[in-house]
Amino acid sequence: MTATTTAPPGTPSATASGPTSAAAEAPPAPRGRLRRARRALTVLFPVAVVTGIGFALYGRAGELAALVLRPDSVPYLLAALVANALAVLLSLTTWRTLLADLGPAVPGRTATRIYFTSYLGKYVPGAVWGVLAQLRMGGAAGVPAPVVLAVFLLNLVVAVLTGLAVGPIAAPWTIGAEAWWLVLPGAVTVAWAVRPALLHHLAAFAARIARRQAPTTRASDRGMRRALASATASWAVGGLHLWALAVMLGAPPLTALPVCVGGFALATAAASLVVVLPDGWGAREALLLLALTAVLPWQEATAVAVASRVVCTLSEVLVGGAALLLTVPRRSAPPAHPIPVKD
Repeated sequence: MTATTTAPPGTPSATASGPTSAAAEAPPAPRGRLRRARRALTVLFPVAVVTGIGFALYGRAGELAALVLRPDSVPYLLAALVANALAVLLSLTTWRTLLADLGPAVPGRTATRIYFTSYLGKYVPGAVWGVLAQLRMGGAAGVPAPVVLAVFLLNLVVAVLTGLAVGPIAAPWTIGAEAWWLVLPGAVTVAWAVRPALLHHLAAFAARIARRQAPTTRASDRGMRRALASATASWAVGGLHLWALAVMLGAPPLTALPVCVGGFALATAAASLVVVLPDGWGAREALLLLALTAVLPWQEATAVAVASRVVCTLSEVLVGGAALLLTVPRRSAPPAHPIPVKD
């Protein structure tokens, strides 16, 4: 008995071999569209990053020039650039710690390139671009998509929680005794460091509420503690750049140190949750002003907040750009053709 195939309405009839060939030719169309989309993303992503960086620097050249033209400002600006550059490298350490703990072994050059490609994507509005970059490059390096997503989410949670934990250092000088509730994020971070498994219970609970499957990728206690330590160090070192700028404009050094370290961590961590703004643009400056006015007049505090954005952008672009240049994939040499030997 010969099997018959009913074609959908509006499609031409096919012979017995027709459906087989049509089925064989159908899949390449979606794959072709996916390849074109990936190629377009490869071109558009760097363009969007450069545009976002330009937007972050737009209108601030005058303020930066005025600071640089002061002879006594150069050492402070250089110290600020170095401090934030070190903080960026510590953030790389946090991400690589989580990747090494959760996923397959990835060469250091490849991991660094993945991180900084997605890191510069924060200048593009929306948090999706960094995730897409990590998924695409991580997949090419042999890291499964669930592991890439788990590393991304854990890194974000670690950064935000540690930033909110370091932030209350500035509370006694900025808000006063009424800010006692700001110690709660610090208590949560300490509890997490003691019992890292609490995060996985929290993730499973959230998955049940959302009626989703609980994540199966788990980080080790040692890996989580190392990530928490490097993230905390990143906030502490990064806050020193704000301290150098504040002291440059007349802030008392001893009082300004906890205010700047805590204020920078709290403002940056909170602003990172505002995903509709590139790198929390505007939100971070508003929060920094609240902290800086505790040690500086309003006008100087505004100048420090603006200078902080410029210094952070320059140091991130310099470190990220240098890392991408140093980790350019090396082209393998073409196989040498054997030279014929004459008898």
